Order: sequence, then C-alpha cells, then structure tokens
Amino acid sequence: MKTLLLALTAILVFRLQPVLAASPDEEARFVAAAKQAFEKHDADAFVALTCWDRVPEKFKDSGKKQYARDAKQEATDITLTNPDPNEPDLVWKDTDGVSYRSNLSVVKQLKITFTPGGQFKDGTYPVGEKDGKLYLLEPAPTK
Repeated sequence: MKTLLLALTAILVFRLQPVLAASPDEEARFVAAAKQAFEKHDADAFVALTCWDRVPEKFKDSGKKQYARDAKQEATDITLTNPDPNEPDLVWKDTDGVSYRSNLSVVKQLKITFTPGGQFKDGTYPVGEKDGKLYLLEPAPTK
C-alpha cells in the first residue's frame, strides 16, 4: 500500500510540475529585469531579484556586496537556460562546519556573458521558482 501511495504521489508531482513551473511571461520578465539591472548598474535591482529565505546574515551581507560589484560590470548577453544536469546546484561545507546549498530548488540558470576585459568571467547563476516567480538564489544551511 505504501509503495502504491508513493508511486501515485510521484506521478502526480511529475504531471503537475509543468503547471507549477514559472510561465514564459515570468521567464521573460525575469531576464528583462536582470538586463535592466546591468544596464542601469543597479545593485538594488539584483537584491530585489533574489530570494533571501533562510539565508544567514553573513551571506546576505556578502551577497549584497557582490551585487554591488556585479552591477558595475557590463554584460553583453543574458539568457535563461535549463540547469546543467551534472551540476544542478552548488553544495559545500563552510568553515563553520555547516553544509549549504541554494535556498530554493534550481529550476533554471541565468547565463551571463560579460564584456571582454572586465573584472568578472562569464558564468551561470542558479535560479529558483517560488509562487510562480523566478529568483536568483543564495546559500542556506541544509537541514
């Protein structure tokens, strides 16, 4: 009986996943907001695009400082991609002995190409979904 219940639950979750995923309009809004944040060099816009749930204060502070540095950089291309199946999320243990990972499940990655010769290398940043909205993710302790 437990196996049947588990199988039915798994089927329902996988069938509902596309319904619960962020809409194409939300994806377009998110990418446009990220592009505008770079164009205006607006660190506060990056902060607003970020999910801060369960993020310790030390990471909130360092994340906001990183956004201030990122916002100064010029981006030539910003796209939303599916997450790399081989590395869907970063997981690490900090010097405090606590394990961390993204504070929401990674559903997309924001791929940013920076202007050559700039301070930062091109990269991908994890994106999660909460209540139909996309957010940049920050580290939170694992349970």
